[in-house]
Order: sequence, then C-alpha cells, then structure tokens
Amino acid sequence: MVVRVYLLAVKAPGISFEEFKKQWDVDHINLLREMAGDAYPQVWYHRYPTQAVVRGPADVTTKFDGIGYLEFKDKAAFLKLRDLTRGTPENATRLGAHESSFLDVDKLQMYIVEDEE
Repeated sequence: MVVRVYLLAVKAPGISFEEFKKQWDVDHINLLREMAGDAYPQVWYHRYPTQAVVRGPADVTTKFDGIGYLEFKDKAAFLKLRDLTRGTPENATRLGAHESSFLDVDKLQMYIVEDEE
C-alpha cells in the first residue's frame, strides 16, 4: 500500500518568497536526506501556485505559498522516515528549528493518504 503525504505550506513572516523556495527546495531537502539516508521518499516534489482561487468564507481560507508531495512504497517506509526525523530529540530539534526559519509552522497542513496502488 503506497503512502502519499501532501503538504500545504505557508512561508514564515518576514522572508521573501525566493528565500522560502530556496530553504524548502534545497536546504530542507538536504537536511532531510542527511537524516533519512535510505529512508528518504522515493518520490518528492514541491509546487508553487501562481494563482489562488479561494472559495468559502475569508476567515476559514488560507493562501498557501507551496504544495509538497512525498511518496513512500509502503507504510513501513513512511514510519521509518518519521522515526529517523522526529523520533530522536536531536533530529527533531534540528528539523523543527529549520522549519521555523522558513515556514509558518502553525499554518502548515499535512495530509497522509494510504492508497492501494
């Protein structure tokens, strides 16, 4: 069963959009690869919307600056990455500090989907 992770990301206040992209596409990916080793997802990408079409009340909608996608061959592979990045205090602290430098972590949304594919 394939596990897919979808992320809706908002850049941290006070940084430029270009800095946000660099931090997410380069620095954050390199940090995750360093921590994950062979547990890094088999597919990943980030996309950056050029337009936002928002429907619904203004107080419940958020403009996202980036959309992330990770794909794992199965749930065990996903859990291995989670354990390597969040399961040790040192890695969790490093990752959290870096995320806070470029993401508005309070607005980050993550959706985990298990597919039969």
